[in-house]
Amino acid sequence: MPLRLDLMRHGHALPAMDGRDEVRRLSPRGCEDLERVAQRLREMGWRPDRAFASPLVRARETGQIVLRGAAADVPLEVLDALEPDSDPGEIVTALAEVDATSGHVFLVGHQPLMGLLAGWLVGGEPPAFPTGCLQRIEVAGSLGPASGVAGFRLVPG
Repeated sequence: MPLRLDLMRHGHALPAMDGRDEVRRLSPRGCEDLERVAQRLREMGWRPDRAFASPLVRARETGQIVLRGAAADVPLEVLDALEPDSDPGEIVTALAEVDATSGHVFLVGHQPLMGLLAGWLVGGEPPAFPTGCLQRIEVAGSLGPASGVAGFRLVPG
């Protein structure tokens, strides 16, 4: 079965408090942007089979807002490979370990990782990935370098 992979960078976040990047929360602007993206996804009938977020607070908040706003009835799972310092190969390995390499999978992470993953999957330069951006990658065969084709893209605004 082919893989439809929706990559999303977390929404706009507040500055780090006491240097603790992992607990940064979404800003009010970030929440509003994500609600608009979720509404567009809802109108499209968007329904992922699985949803994963980085363990960092702003990524988990992003996933929850988008899933709730799009009326997608799927739990948000934490995937450590989506942490900012990971690389695309680690994400592919982690997805295989949790049996998420087919169907429709939603991933919420950080920059530069989401851009690197998108570029790696389509065999090109990493695209710009502003906060709250969602980029679809379609993979017909095995998940790996240059295995996908870029699909639709949503940017808040």
